[in-house]
This record gives sequence, C-alpha cells and structure tokens, in this order.
Amino acid sequence: MLTGAAGGIGAAIARELLAQGATVHGVDRDPDGLSALAQEFPGRFIPYCADLADRSATDRMLGQLDTALAGRCDILVNNAGVARVQAFVSSEDALLDRLLAVNFMAVFRVTRALVPALRASRRASVINIASELALVGQPGYTAYSATKGAILAFSRALATELAAEGIRVNAVCPGPIDTPMLAGEFKLADDPVAARAGEIASVPLGRLGVPGDIAGVVAFLASDAAGFVTGAAWPVDGGKTAR
Repeated sequence: MLTGAAGGIGAAIARELLAQGATVHGVDRDPDGLSALAQEFPGRFIPYCADLADRSATDRMLGQLDTALAGRCDILVNNAGVARVQAFVSSEDALLDRLLAVNFMAVFRVTRALVPALRASRRASVINIASELALVGQPGYTAYSATKGAILAFSRALATELAAEGIRVNAVCPGPIDTPMLAGEFKLADDPVAARAGEIASVPLGRLGVPGDIAGVVAFLASDAAGFVTGAAWPVDGGKTAR
C-alpha cells in the first residue's frame, strides 16, 4: 500500500514496486494521476482517491482497502506529504494543522489501521518518507521540519514495538529531488534560476536527485535483502547532510 502515489516520488515508487512484481494499492488526492497509473498497470495498480488530511475520507478509504487487501499487506509506504515555505514568525496555525494532518497524523493513523494486515505477512515492511530536513535545519521550514522529525521518532519507536512480530519499520530522508513540488519552491524565490543553481551547489554529488533515486531505496527496504534492517533513517541526498 502506497500513499501519495500519483506523482513525483510516489509514482516512481509505484512503478518500481510494480516492476518487482507487487500489486500496488495507491492512495492520492489526484484522480487524474491515479487513473493514469491504473491504465498503465491494469489490475495491478489499484487506485483510491482521498485527501489524507480529511479523517472521514481517510476512514472510508481504509475501509475499502481492508476489504481489497483480504487481511494481508506485505509493504506499506507512507509517502504522502505537503510542504510550504514560510517564516516562523509569520507562520499560521492553519499551516501547521495542514502539515501535521498530512505529514504525521495520516502516517500514524494509516499505519495503525494496517497493523493487523501487516501481521499476516511473513515479511512486512513499513517505509516512511521523511526528509533531509528532519536531519538538518533550513530557514522557512520550521513547521515542515517538525512534522518530518516526528516521522523519524515515530519510525524508531514503532520499529522496536513491532520487531517481535517480524514487522520492519524504516524511514527514508530524501534530499532535493527534482519534482514539481521542488520546482514550485524555486519559483517562490526572488531568482528561481539562482535558487536552483544554489541547491545543486549544496549537493556533493553535484546534481538534484530524481524520483527513481528514492524509489530504488524504498524497493530495497521492502525486499528480503533488507531483512535485518529496521529502525533506521536512510538519507538519500547526494551527500548533502554529510557536510
């Protein structure tokens, strides 16, 4: 099961898992993106349209998903997330509420609902998509960083709680990934071209990441090759947080 499945990193994760032979139940609030994947992979990508900030919509989706999964889930990828650049002193409660609802509360509630199905798997893996900004600070991202930091703490605690049942829990911390979300952030800068160039210059590998960079690590963490890996945070950032 994959949240935030319709675009950017999520669509790359969906395609990678599908390439590995998985059936992917994908949730997103973008019906067009979901439809495109469902048409590309008929019968193997199962779409669910829901805004995970809406608890009622999430509960309805979880009810549908429970029936479709028939009691078993091998992989859960909590990828859905939202970001917004805003100075701390001018930040609004509505912004914090939205970021918490999608970036943390949805992860908590979806994972809790799927624990019974994860228990039925012999090799269940939960992968939570956090951020480099859960590891380092950056101006304008206080609310976003707080929600992604919560994901790391949640992942570590849950890994210890579910380990005895054979359920592994890990987090992936993407750096700057070339997606529409990042492009939108560049557009907010006084000089978008300079902002993009500056971001690239901050990465030791000298480029922005691509969604496939994240998808490959997620597929590894979902696989038996990572069978002894749990409670870890995996930076996938071209070395940016190593500085």
